[in-house]
Amino acid sequence: MSDLHFDDEQELLAYAKKIEGLRISDLGAVVRRMDLIHRKHTKGLVAQLVEKEYFGIPTNSSERPDFQDLGIELKVSPLKLVKSTGWYNAKERNVIKVVDYFDVNDNKDWRDSKLIHKLSRVLFVLYVHDKEKPATEWQVVSTFLWSPNKEQDDLIQNDYDIIREKIKAGERNREGDNEFLGTCPKHQGGYNKADPSISKPSAMRDHPVMGRAEKRGFCIKQRSFDQLIADSLGHELLRKGNSVGLPASAYPMLGKQVEYIPSQKNLDDY
Repeated sequence: MSDLHFDDEQELLAYAKKIEGLRISDLGAVVRRMDLIHRKHTKGLVAQLVEKEYFGIPTNSSERPDFQDLGIELKVSPLKLVKSTGWYNAKERNVIKVVDYFDVNDNKDWRDSKLIHKLSRVLFVLYVHDKEKPATEWQVVSTFLWSPNKEQDDLIQNDYDIIREKIKAGERNREGDNEFLGTCPKHQGGYNKADPSISKPSAMRDHPVMGRAEKRGFCIKQRSFDQLIADSLGHELLRKGNSVGLPASAYPMLGKQVEYIPSQKNLDDY
């Protein structure tokens, strides 16, 4: 749960939008943690600056949403430039939370499961991950709030049903089995696919049928996430062969030089 208090989601979104256009070095200066940007440059660095330092969300593995009073989860996600098209798209799938096999087994409707706390309302913060630039020059380009619409809710439930049936049958779910909501490995290696019994304990989770199974996470599939981004910006998702994405013009803050303007939620107040 965030250490900062927001009266409503409009106030939260307004606070989020203040970092649109900021580079990571700018954000480091805003939160007075310039020391962080000299560490290994990974997406974890950006997430820490945004989540912990700017929004005041402590590092934890809570099942509750990050902004508990508002029921909103925060996700910091990278975009990448596809040189062949000149478009930007999601760099990777959007991982939501670790799959609790017992919870899914016990709940037929995804909205009755723990997943509801992480997927019913999400604040996305998007930044461009450019491997040709130092991470200090990576830029936050968009922020938006999202909840599943009726069509997306149906897709999530259908995928959840597939995942649940796999669990009940003692089978391993593959991301390719699903359309919108998938599962993906959620460990740093250590899982032995040929003989799961010799896997590292940290790569495994309790399972109602298999006893122990691979630690996996729920995720919004990469191309589905691209569609969410396009919808948030009011742009049609472009497609060419196997490539999808949006032009730079879809991101008004991309490449702009902006200055952070403090507000009543400025960190000086906390």
